[in-house]
Amino acid sequence: MNTAIKIALFLLTAFLAYKVYDSVASEIRYMKEVERVESDVIERLEKIREVQMIYRDERGEFAASWDSLMSFANHGTMQIVREYGDKDDSTTVYRREVERVAVKDSLFKTFPIDSLPFVPHNAKGEKFLINANIIEQNKVKVPVFEVKDPSPFSRDRSNPDNPNPLKVGSLIEAKYSGNWK
Repeated sequence: MNTAIKIALFLLTAFLAYKVYDSVASEIRYMKEVERVESDVIERLEKIREVQMIYRDERGEFAASWDSLMSFANHGTMQIVREYGDKDDSTTVYRREVERVAVKDSLFKTFPIDSLPFVPHNAKGEKFLINANIIEQNKVKVPVFEVKDPSPFSRDRSNPDNPNPLKVGSLIEAKYSGNWK
């Protein structure tokens, strides 16, 4: 009887030790997965910001819808300025060339342009939420935009009491950086 109790306690101890190990290991796996997914989301948001900034440079405002932004990304052009020499150095020849290139060919050589609006690793195929506006800041009208993840992967970012989704831009101030920085 004494041996049976020892074996039962050994098995119980082994089982509890495995459960403790598994709970720690699963949290580590989860954190690595969050890091991987958020890295892909951030990369996509940075690409969206880049297109939005070019859109603003060309049109004077930000795109407020995916239709506008994607049409511009697929069919729009942007200005590129190339400078040769130093304009402040009188001993060199300074030359400046301005040309227009397709946005699609310039920004999306290796990036699948049609996936731009979609949140990476989202099983539902959700699109980022996009919005644009013009605000008054220091008595100057300033175009602003915001693009955010509608359903964050991380438990911390999707907490209903304190939501903090990954986003780039702001609709209340002229801030074009992401909230991950």
